[in-house]
Amino acid sequence: MWIVYALVVHVLLLGSIFVIYFRSPVINGLKPQTPFIGYGLEAPANRLVLIVTDGLRAASFFEDNCRHVPHLREIFMREGLVGISRTRVPTESRPGHIALLAGLYEDPSAVLKGWKENPIDFDTVLNRSGHSYSWGAPDILNIFQKLAGENDPRMYFDAYSHDMDFSGKHKTYKLDEWVFRQVRFLLNRKKDELRKYQPVVFFMHLLGLDTAGHVHKPGTPLFLENLNFTEHGIWQIYNEFDNVFPDKKTVYLLTSDHGMTDSGSHGSGAPHETETPFMLWGAGVSRIASTVGARKFVANDDGLQLPLHELEQAQLTPLMSALVGLPPPMNNFGTLPTGYMAVSEEYEAMAAHSNALQLLAQYEKLLEQHRQGFFADFLNNFDQLSPADINTYKQLIVKLRTERAYAKSLARSNVVMELTLKGIDYYHGYYRNCLLLSTTATFLGWIFYLYRLLSRNTAGKLQIMLEKQEKVCRITLDVSMFLLLFFLVAQRAPIAIAFYLLLPMPVWMMALKPKACGSTSASVPSSQPGVTARITSASQLLLIIVCAELMVFTFFERRLISLCFVAFGFYNNWRNFVPNSREFYTWLALVIILACFPLLPPSVGYQNWYLVLAGIVLIVVNALWCKERRLLFTNHTKYCNALVLVNTFICVHLHSNQIGVPIALHLASWLFLIYAFASILFNSESKLEARLAQICFNLGSLYALLCTSYESVFVQLLTMELSLSLAAQSSRSTEKSVLRLAFTILLYTFFSLFGSGNIASISSFDPNIARCFLSTFLPFIIMGLVLLKLLLPVVLNLSIVYTHCECAREQEQRIFICLLIICDIMGLNFLFLVRNQGSWMDIGSSISHFVIMEVTTLVLLLLSYVAKLLLRLVNCDRLVEKLR
Repeated sequence: MWIVYALVVHVLLLGSIFVIYFRSPVINGLKPQTPFIGYGLEAPANRLVLIVTDGLRAASFFEDNCRHVPHLREIFMREGLVGISRTRVPTESRPGHIALLAGLYEDPSAVLKGWKENPIDFDTVLNRSGHSYSWGAPDILNIFQKLAGENDPRMYFDAYSHDMDFSGKHKTYKLDEWVFRQVRFLLNRKKDELRKYQPVVFFMHLLGLDTAGHVHKPGTPLFLENLNFTEHGIWQIYNEFDNVFPDKKTVYLLTSDHGMTDSGSHGSGAPHETETPFMLWGAGVSRIASTVGARKFVANDDGLQLPLHELEQAQLTPLMSALVGLPPPMNNFGTLPTGYMAVSEEYEAMAAHSNALQLLAQYEKLLEQHRQGFFADFLNNFDQLSPADINTYKQLIVKLRTERAYAKSLARSNVVMELTLKGIDYYHGYYRNCLLLSTTATFLGWIFYLYRLLSRNTAGKLQIMLEKQEKVCRITLDVSMFLLLFFLVAQRAPIAIAFYLLLPMPVWMMALKPKACGSTSASVPSSQPGVTARITSASQLLLIIVCAELMVFTFFERRLISLCFVAFGFYNNWRNFVPNSREFYTWLALVIILACFPLLPPSVGYQNWYLVLAGIVLIVVNALWCKERRLLFTNHTKYCNALVLVNTFICVHLHSNQIGVPIALHLASWLFLIYAFASILFNSESKLEARLAQICFNLGSLYALLCTSYESVFVQLLTMELSLSLAAQSSRSTEKSVLRLAFTILLYTFFSLFGSGNIASISSFDPNIARCFLSTFLPFIIMGLVLLKLLLPVVLNLSIVYTHCECAREQEQRIFICLLIICDIMGLNFLFLVRNQGSWMDIGSSISHFVIMEVTTLVLLLLSYVAKLLLRLVNCDRLVEKLR
């Protein structure tokens, strides 16, 4: 039954991180603010032209005194503002464009969609405008087209097909050329009609530079060729707009969604990725912003220095809206930068006020949800911005406008916007600390339940105390559960949050129930004869905890597992060997050599057929090094393994020399994959050592088929070291600790992953591991082979443990309970290390670490059954009969 409880609890714990960290900041049910015409103010511009050069970093724009953008330099030397727009991580196209057009940074809940789209709809500049026209890549335009109403005539989207995506046959700037051509076509066809519309937004997404950066890398001649073409095309489009709309009521914004590193990548927070250029000119744009800092840049070869303006990417959203007289999008988090508009003081003050009201609307919605609760007045609140302060601010702005004190109005609006953003963050994360505390309590309650389950064969003081205080414990927990439930209902807490705040109660009820673990002090003696396993001493338990904490850090620094492996190996095995014996020095050499493998670069993406050959030789030596071992194998086992190792050598040699591998060799590899397991199952040998020898030979040879470099050498040495260690322990006949055995299994499991460099295989997806099986790229089959490669060393380790350690066979349940305890202690660490900000890789890695620890024990439980099946430690006669 404990396995069912474990499955349920761990599924719930996995869901907790999404409630704690990945709730959407998008607030529904908002109403747009009053357009500027409602204040009796005329916008400086009737139309906005937004040009996004995807992937263009600021360094490329300002390089060599802006030499690579000569036509754009002519414009900003004459008018407008130029500077750096700082993006937020993740520096990707979807969140970057949403930040520009909606003022909304990456939604953490997008992780539930695999970062492909935003789960909740949001408002944008395109939705607020009277008419909008958009051109570009389908992946970007589809984001905003989904937000438009069904066949909304006010919003026009024109995306090229995926057939135009760069394939190497055409220049990357052809993508931008298509956009320019479509824009000219619209302007020439509908110019009379377009002149009547206001406000209208033209959005051009230019993907060429992003593609050129990925393919050719920034700064290369082919990238600069694309940059020169694109900036000249933008200059031509600017002149085209000025000719079609001669009223000088057009404002232009050129910027980028994200930057790019020298290697052509983006997504993280390096300066090249987060610093993008922006260039703002046209109607209503100031020449120099009043808030400009001390930074300047050299604009031409004559040494002309101009102010380098700096702002946050989301600040461009309210700025664009204000220039065309629109209220900011309803979900905008950007604040209007001061001094960027060449407008009256009244207009700028009211633009800031509109921005403040839009942010306040989101804050008031969160505050309203919080104050619906019965206990809201007794709980913590954001005291810096109360409902009374909001009303005072709104009345003050009306008064200041009447008095024409626009400077004071602008200053007050800026203060309120900063406070509002703090308040939104406060209420959005209002329950986060409580959820972390309750989830921690759930972890501790579950760990305590496991500890009681582990020690149920001894009537300790704790067991006796719980029996004596059974009624008190039950009443206390019942009352606490009722009070907490009443509080959450009265406070109208969201269902998901209420569930996880309540979750610790039933877990602790289960953990504290005197008979929860199936025993009482009266029915179970303090010790049982025949049970040789014991719980570790305090010093050993402390060492295990230290090593477990050290293993947490190995997820961030792979090389640390070498220290953990050496420390635990010396402490656990040093005294088991006869001093100065051959076995001792062999074991010591193996430990030192194995500790060096995590210091090597990961094997993923690295190929060395000499190391593969060394692994093949080591498999043969390990299997046939003595006469006794050779006699353990049947002839077909020796011949089949020898042939497949020769097949591996030939396949690797052909692939390394870029020679096609014959299909017959691929077929032989697939046949051996079936044979490797079937021959073990059908083997009637009952002696464990003989079955283990065949398992190591067959699975070792199968593993070699999947290797690209040193992995096979590492796994063979690891199995040799583990066999020597456990054999030495058995010969000493020492009393075994189930906790140490559990940690041994966990340590060798992770060491087999980190040491061989295969832990990155799933994310890197190296197709070369399938070279002995496939000649074409079949991702699902390759992924299956990747998983097989990851799991084979674990099966080998478990088989060795079950063969050489009688305690592991007798105390299997207690060992896996110990594994759960260790994994949950590590999982509790990773709960506080989950990230909801940063690059997609950083966020995904933090989630995967937590998930790995929550499912490790279940995976080991399944693999242990496979190992026992191969060793015939479970009744497999019926299975063999069915297979026959």
